[in-house]
Amino acid sequence: MSGVTRSWPAAALSGLALLAAGCGTASSAHQGAGAALTPARPAAASASPAAAPSCPRAAAATVYTASGAQGPVQALDAVQFVSASQGWVAGAGRVLATSDGGRTWTTQYTGPAKIDAVDFTDAQHGWAVGTNALLRTTDGGATWTALSEPCAAIESVHFVTPDVGYAVAGGGQVWLSGGVPAAVGSGKLLATTNGGSTWTPVAGAPAQVQTACFSGQDDGFLGTPGKVWHTTDGGKSWSLAFAEPPLASGMHAPAPDTTVLECAGSAAWALFLGYGAALGHAPYLAYVTQDGRSWRALFEESYIESGARPEVHAPDGPGSYPGPFSAISPQAAVYVGYTPPIGDGAAPVEVASAGGATLTREGDVGGVSVPEAAAFISTSQGWVVGEALPSGDFVVEATADGGHTWTRQYEVS
Repeated sequence: MSGVTRSWPAAALSGLALLAAGCGTASSAHQGAGAALTPARPAAASASPAAAPSCPRAAAATVYTASGAQGPVQALDAVQFVSASQGWVAGAGRVLATSDGGRTWTTQYTGPAKIDAVDFTDAQHGWAVGTNALLRTTDGGATWTALSEPCAAIESVHFVTPDVGYAVAGGGQVWLSGGVPAAVGSGKLLATTNGGSTWTPVAGAPAQVQTACFSGQDDGFLGTPGKVWHTTDGGKSWSLAFAEPPLASGMHAPAPDTTVLECAGSAAWALFLGYGAALGHAPYLAYVTQDGRSWRALFEESYIESGARPEVHAPDGPGSYPGPFSAISPQAAVYVGYTPPIGDGAAPVEVASAGGATLTREGDVGGVSVPEAAAFISTSQGWVVGEALPSGDFVVEATADGGHTWTRQYEVS
């Protein structure tokens, strides 16, 4: 498959159909250029209906949140920073960029793409993934190209170089809790060596892939329901690295937990998402490994998990519902949860350091009741996007002191 880049007048861009044909060969470009925005609400972008793709794709898939309830891709659903100054946020119909740490934001894309994840390898090369599109940029977001996809639509990507990357495709449902979209059902692992222009199934990869992350072209981890797999040869062979502890006798779940992974160096940070909720609590467990062999239990949602898996005995996690997390290094990660039972909720922050041996509760993300995604470049500096209740606005909040104080940088209805 090959991509063709076209230049479009600005008036045509907002109506450009970016639903990539699942088995097509052509892709189109979106030239986005917006004035620098102060943290105010932008005008809503208009978009004409997109043409139907030639393959059924995940636009019709069910999207779930932490409690198991169906929900849409939100106005802001993704965030990534590659440095203290340069980062991106994205969501339904938009990609915004900053080059000054979030003090001002520039609109790079408006259109029909429902984006729930962004992945940048450096300041120039990035991908935006959604339930109805896969976009790529090679110029920091000044131009976005819609890539063709296999008939099993791509749900998430993880690139290790501008050319080499991996994707999870397929699955009839998508979990958005944990900050990384996770396919639920018949997900498959794909690989590319040309920046996503074409994709090839990774032969021998385990079935029912939900998430995947790689620290290099050879070393990577793959999540399937309740399990983590490890490869050291670029996916040619896989070994079972970890299986979630079984449920106690007499306990039953509708399906194994969904596995969300993020890699940082040689380490893999894992969040297992359970199904359903009871009395304002949704089950989850977090683990970490430095080498793929020894695993440490970080924390759990203890109200349900302490009875479901009493042998785990992990500390209580941040919030009664699982939220997004950001793996910083093999030694550190930041987790954000939320707690609906206390009115409009709260979004507590938990910093894991010393390889997970130390957990520090840092308070709540100011102004956020339902966190959607998090990006931390250190245990001090990070950004969280989420919904502010009761207003229902979606906001970007930033911290420079490890979560003690927060500054609102952007908001949109």
